[in-house]
Amino acid sequence: MAFLIAAGCAWHLQSDRPIPGARALIRTLIVVVAVVGLGSFLFHTVATRWAEWGDVIPIIVFMLLYLWLVLTGFFNWSISTKLIALTLLFAATFYLEWAVPSAFLMGGALYIPALFALIAVSTGLYWWDHAAGKAMFAATGVFLLSLTARTIDMPICSVFPLGTHFFWHILNALFLCLLMRLAILYPSRDLPAG
Repeated sequence: MAFLIAAGCAWHLQSDRPIPGARALIRTLIVVVAVVGLGSFLFHTVATRWAEWGDVIPIIVFMLLYLWLVLTGFFNWSISTKLIALTLLFAATFYLEWAVPSAFLMGGALYIPALFALIAVSTGLYWWDHAAGKAMFAATGVFLLSLTARTIDMPICSVFPLGTHFFWHILNALFLCLLMRLAILYPSRDLPAG
């Protein structure tokens, strides 16, 4: 439900703002956020392997589309450079999902490339004094909190039976909402090409 609320908030925010050249991509990202919520609900309801991919694939799609948006709007990278960056993120994410034992970070290893990408983008925006730099660091902080909640869930269940997995979902929805808010509110500005 939190992801659907996040998508609704982002849709409402962007509906009153002209976003030249990015409106279609932002609307697509908002729809993907809603699909993330539906995929997560599906996986947590039936808990099968195909449902797990229904949970993971929309998240990866969001990561790739958002990185494309950021590298285009904030960093003005060339198409070839953006494609290389997206390919590296995609390959690293799938490799870690496949190769790293599920005990590591309680199965959250596939989020490590996204975390590094967030830190790199935040640092780049902050370094070039872009208005979105602090907002991106704040969103990255929320993602770190959500990943922590996911990681400590199983170990803490013996002491706290409700666990912390629900915080993972709520904080992730907030994180995606913050990313969408950032893309909508902060106008892109030419930065040094990467």
